[in-house]
Amino acid sequence: MGQKTNPIANRLGFIKGWDSNWYGGRDYTEKLVGKDNKIRKYLYARLAKFQYF
Repeated sequence: MGQKTNPIANRLGFIKGWDSNWYGGRDYTEKLVGKDNKIRKYLYARLAKFQYF
């Protein structure tokens, strides 16, 4: 049995690009920290009702 390679991986960057592209922008870290803080606040407020914290 021969070992087969993925034809897309062989040609990546030469003939075609990735199947999906993701653009986070330059301020991705600030967005991530902001969203993380919002989620944490929500969860702490939500779980405080159950007296876990």
